[in-house]
Amino acid sequence: MDGRQADDDLGAFLDAGLKIAGLPLEPDLRPRVLMHLETAVVMAKLVTAFPLPDEAEPAPVYVP
Repeated sequence: MDGRQADDDLGAFLDAGLKIAGLPLEPDLRPRVLMHLETAVVMAKLVTAFPLPDEAEPAPVYVP
């Protein structure tokens, strides 16, 4: 997927979320919101790329 397609996809994602939530977005704020969504995508890719062994399981209770 090229950069332009990713931008279009994030824009569509933003529009869908705003519509579902019934939220307005001032046009001048749209680029900033998209910038933060792009950052979230980069962070998600880092998390999902981290290798975990098959026996790794989430802890039901946090114990420091």
